Amino acid sequence: MRFPSLLDAIPGLSLLLLAALIPLAGCVSFPGTTPRAYSVSVRDFGAAPDGSADCTGAFQRALDAVAAGGGGVVHVPTGRYRVEGVLNVPDHVCLEGVWRAPVRGEPPDQHGSVLLAFAGKGDPDGPPFLTMNENSVLKGVTVYYPEQVRANPPIPYPWTVRGNGKDNIAIIDVTMINSYQAVDLGTKPCGRHLVRNLHAYALFKGLYVNQCYDVGRLENIHFWPFWDLDPNSPLWEFTRERATAFILGKTDGEMANGLFCIFYNVGMHFIDGPIYDAAGNVTGYAAGSGMYTNCYLDVSPCAIKVDAVMDTAGVSFVNGSIMSNVVVGPKNRGPVKFVGCGFWATRELASHATLDGRGAVIFNGCQFNDWDRAGAGAPCIDANNSRLIVSACDFPTTRDDHQVLRLGPRVRAAVVLGNTMPGGVNIINNAWKHADIQIGFNAVGPKPHYVSEWLSLGPFPNPEVAPATPDGATRAGIDIDYLRELGGEARAVITPDTRVGYTDADGGARTATARPLRGNKRHFLDLRDLYGVGRRVAYAFTYLYSDRAQTAYFDAGFNDGGKVFVNGGEAYRRFSSNGVQCQPGIDVFNASLAPGWNPVLVKVEDGGGAKWEFVFEAYGEDGAPLRAAVRDVDRP
Repeated sequence: MRFPSLLDAIPGLSLLLLAALIPLAGCVSFPGTTPRAYSVSVRDFGAAPDGSADCTGAFQRALDAVAAGGGGVVHVPTGRYRVEGVLNVPDHVCLEGVWRAPVRGEPPDQHGSVLLAFAGKGDPDGPPFLTMNENSVLKGVTVYYPEQVRANPPIPYPWTVRGNGKDNIAIIDVTMINSYQAVDLGTKPCGRHLVRNLHAYALFKGLYVNQCYDVGRLENIHFWPFWDLDPNSPLWEFTRERATAFILGKTDGEMANGLFCIFYNVGMHFIDGPIYDAAGNVTGYAAGSGMYTNCYLDVSPCAIKVDAVMDTAGVSFVNGSIMSNVVVGPKNRGPVKFVGCGFWATRELASHATLDGRGAVIFNGCQFNDWDRAGAGAPCIDANNSRLIVSACDFPTTRDDHQVLRLGPRVRAAVVLGNTMPGGVNIINNAWKHADIQIGFNAVGPKPHYVSEWLSLGPFPNPEVAPATPDGATRAGIDIDYLRELGGEARAVITPDTRVGYTDADGGARTATARPLRGNKRHFLDLRDLYGVGRRVAYAFTYLYSDRAQTAYFDAGFNDGGKVFVNGGEAYRRFSSNGVQCQPGIDVFNASLAPGWNPVLVKVEDGGGAKWEFVFEAYGEDGAPLRAAVRDVDRP
């Protein structure tokens, strides 16, 4: 008789007695069984660790021996193992090597457990290098194809790992240096699979999941071109034009966390996955569902391509970073949801989202940046799908012509609610007359007001300081007062006729002459463009008008360091030894203004690099922008 549990077998057994018996369970011998070895080494079966001889037979004998004993672990000690054939990891067997962190490039001798793969060269549809079965595990190994080439196209190979239509396959702590196709868990059903800590440069296809009818788990998978670090190589060209990192078909409730890819043609591709019968014939197609958390889909022409997702649950992305666009195709009928995601653009990107199909698409708490850099009029979200919700999102742009949303004629219902759109509520509504379109409570806010007219004086030397000053300065220019002839920095007034003498780094006498300085298209004041040199110091001067005594609010940004004097007093100082990118609002401070015109002197020092610039905003207590002029128009 078979009992469902030990408690059923022994009525009244106390929990205390049960707790005492559980640790002994592994020591119990049952009649008719003989304990067997559950752990062996491939070296015990003749595998050579120096890459000199084919180890296919030795590996397979070790795997089969452990399987015959009821399952266990086949150890792969540190070494390089030449495997000219293919391997089958039987039910309940773990093939485990020595792996603590992923390796990069071509593996050096005696660096972890490296499998040198040769089988299937030129045949992408051939048998996989490793076949996985029920409860089989691949752990702690590196796979490398010595005969692969950095070319466009590279040499095709079969999948490195494929599931054999059984459940509970696990791939843990594995590096695949140059697999043409990395992991196939879709050609045959592989329920409850686990892929954790997979690092690969998959040249053509990364991970394929399909026909998974019981929740699969994907954790910390990293696809990037670490085997070839030259962005101009033909292999990069192939991957950018043809490769896909993640291909996801029919999978019920896939749970994914920490997925990353970069420089692929498509990051994630959701498809109507083919469903096969036992004979391998396609009997139909089905889409999947899943939850994708903390995923980073880096530079690519298309980050997420949705041909189809399950009609009911669909897919959701939470806390993602998407450096490209999302494309939802016309055949999709399931929901696609984005919550707390950041979208940022490559130079070529037009729209962050292009949406078609009958499924709903939802964006909540997302931020969208830098779309349509070419200024062609592309909207951030180009929607022609049936239903759309955009809520609590941020579209941080100050371009008046920056289109946020375009609703096409196939939009039946849309809610655009509670977003911030600093560039304006720029929405094109081409939806049908009888569509239900709800647009409201979208905040624009006041446009930034940049002080763009200045007189500049410079450039002056910016010598190195060693050791650093007590406040950390490693360059002296920020604290050298070059305007003593004008009464010092705090009292200096610069006019179009101002000239100041100084001594250059070589001891020669020089004269700095005032020059007009105007903001560029970004409203930045570019000192490198004005003076043509870096590693220097320069001043910029203007007046701000106030109709009363009040506190002014300043938002600025300096590359690299800066000082600001307002009405004869130092209002702000910031030095950065390593340099800081100039952005509006990095440097924030307040200062008191008197009625009338108030002199403002800005000092900007540069430690080297490609940029030397600053940006400057000024507002009164009520938030109104302050008027600026390069001369005090009220003085005689």
